[in-house]
Amino acid sequence: MPSTTPSSAHSRAHLSLNNVELTLGTQQVLHDLDLTVTPTSRIAIVGENGRGKTTLLHLLMGRFTPDAGTVARHGTIGVAEQEMSIADDRTVGDAVAETIAPSVDALAELDAAGQALADGDTDAEERFAVALERAEAIDAWDAERRVQLALEALEAETDGTVLLSELSVGQRYRVRLACLLGGAHDFLLLDEPTNHLDRSGLDFFDCATP
Repeated sequence: MPSTTPSSAHSRAHLSLNNVELTLGTQQVLHDLDLTVTPTSRIAIVGENGRGKTTLLHLLMGRFTPDAGTVARHGTIGVAEQEMSIADDRTVGDAVAETIAPSVDALAELDAAGQALADGDTDAEERFAVALERAEAIDAWDAERRVQLALEALEAETDGTVLLSELSVGQRYRVRLACLLGGAHDFLLLDEPTNHLDRSGLDFFDCATP
């Protein structure tokens, strides 16, 4: 899952496209496109196959470079593409651990900064303030609970010892989506994210993506 620096301030995050042009092969897919996305944006791209929906996501995530115009990315990005590897040798627990790693790191740094402050180290106050701001920006204390809640709400596999490669396609998608929804990214770029969800899963997805 591509991302920029995890400590990016949520309030300053944005994705923007300005006068973007993109041609793939002989087909012009995007023309004179302007778009600005903030963390509070919720945008659905609807269209027939081959109209450039996935291409636009690839452009936003940095996989494609426009022929003309500019793309700016400030903030963390979580991505769910339509295709998933069937040879993923990670466990469900590994996927969860990767998701909450930025929060675990942020809390470890906060603890270390707090100890430095208690020891009277030089510049400890500034270090503690920076660490606290980072932890608060991603709500680090609640990271694991958010992911577990999402796994349960989407009726995804919750046994951390189970290999992702042993799960059905639908279950792998649900685990990945739960990790994204429970994570702390500024932006989620989701390609056909609801394909493997039932009604209760759709309801949770709707509430979890304001």
